Amino acid sequence: MKKTSLLTALFTASLVLSGCEESKTLQEVDLMHHRFVLTKANGQDISLDDQAEIIFGENMTITGKMCNHFSGKVTLDNDSIKGSSIVMTKMLCNDDQLNQLDYVIEKLITDGTNIELKNNQLTLKNDNNRLVYQLKDLM
Repeated sequence: MKKTSLLTALFTASLVLSGCEESKTLQEVDLMHHRFVLTKANGQDISLDDQAEIIFGENMTITGKMCNHFSGKVTLDNDSIKGSSIVMTKMLCNDDQLNQLDYVIEKLITDGTNIELKNNQLTLKNDNNRLVYQLKDLM
């Protein structure tokens, strides 16, 4: 009888604990007040010296930099973000990869992109592009 009770308790505990590992829906609070630095773009490593980044502020305002600086407001819905009024400086950079990424980040945000946050790694992706950022808060 004791063996059965112990096995039942262990089984129940394992079910409860395995439920904790299920992925939860991303919430605004998971992103706000965090800075993420771009580490990969479509499978290619990005130099940390470039400091390409995205920062989420209050009310889902974003600021960031690829080659140029950008800012705007996004909405989070069903693990995707979208913003309709992204503003960006339009200077040409010496780095061709970052010049191209200006176009990519603007398109991802304005068209809408899937967003995932797992183990301090933020991924923005659609059918054509995948940007991977690492959490690098300033404080």
